[in-house]
Amino acid sequence: MYWRIGILYSCLLFIPVIGNSAESESFSSFKDCEECPEMVVLPLGSFMMGATPQEANHPFIGSVPAELPRHEVTIGYRFAIGMYEVKVAEFDAFAKETGTGSGGTCMIRLAEKGKLALKYEGTKHPDSDLAAASPYIVYISDGSYSQPGLPVDADQPAVCISRNEMKAYLEWLSSKTGRGYRLPTEAEWEYAVRAGTDAIAFWGDNFAKTCEFANFADKSSGYQAGIAAPCREKIKPVWTANAGSYGPNPWGIHDMSGNVQEMIEDCWHESYLGAPTDGSPWREDDCQLFVARGGDYELMHISMRASERLFAGYVPEDPGSRIEGEDAGHTSRANVLGFRVAVSLDDTAWDKK
Repeated sequence: MYWRIGILYSCLLFIPVIGNSAESESFSSFKDCEECPEMVVLPLGSFMMGATPQEANHPFIGSVPAELPRHEVTIGYRFAIGMYEVKVAEFDAFAKETGTGSGGTCMIRLAEKGKLALKYEGTKHPDSDLAAASPYIVYISDGSYSQPGLPVDADQPAVCISRNEMKAYLEWLSSKTGRGYRLPTEAEWEYAVRAGTDAIAFWGDNFAKTCEFANFADKSSGYQAGIAAPCREKIKPVWTANAGSYGPNPWGIHDMSGNVQEMIEDCWHESYLGAPTDGSPWREDDCQLFVARGGDYELMHISMRASERLFAGYVPEDPGSRIEGEDAGHTSRANVLGFRVAVSLDDTAWDKK
């Protein structure tokens, strides 16, 4: 698999979120158990999914075919989404209760400057130097949520977790709570991040405000994309930040833009031609390339856009995929990628039919 979904390349390959801000609303939240993720219940509604016309006309963004055609999606069922990305402590509860081993080869994104410049923890994979972006990309053979290549604590997002491991966590959570926890679909994710707005991001069209709401490569960052940043964050994490460190969107959800990319249920498609319009996932048989959303700590400000689409999985021509194997879409790991959970709350949802 390969994170051409962003990591290092997004500033070159991906181009940028525009609209009207919404008033902050109060939504109910719940936790099904002490160690369970906190969930935000979302309203029913419709929204326009994909890049806005303003983005296509923006001099620093332009037309992005993968984010078009823009189309209306209606969420006609109740569901909830994680207030935060799944945290290290939450995944650790699963690992300890089930005795499930996790970890293995993990792609690590290294900083170019600062106190962590070219530094990492773990055992370098023997084929790591095959990585296209070496030396800024290193593969370690013993990466996991507890050893993601860089220092981590309980409240940071859990990364270096494969899709298979995410699914195992969701099965455990479902069994523990009696609810059907799952990954969000791409449409559900964009509905949640937009939170009733129709702009570049939920905070509006001003990229200078990105520092208030997203952990990305800002002007203080140790990552090369920070050269183009429009601002400096008041919070200065060396890589990922603790969950909830930045302001929430109008629906009370944190870190959907930046911090880490989030694995989505849907299979990757090159555009939205033929995409579902009812909130359900877009799947393919034997899919090995999946959608990832939200940008991450080392990407440019334009990757914090609500419409930005990235992908994670097996790419035959990429050296990293050769390191990870042909089942990389399900087994590969990276410390730029985590996940957020979702759960349907009524019987009309796509996963209840």
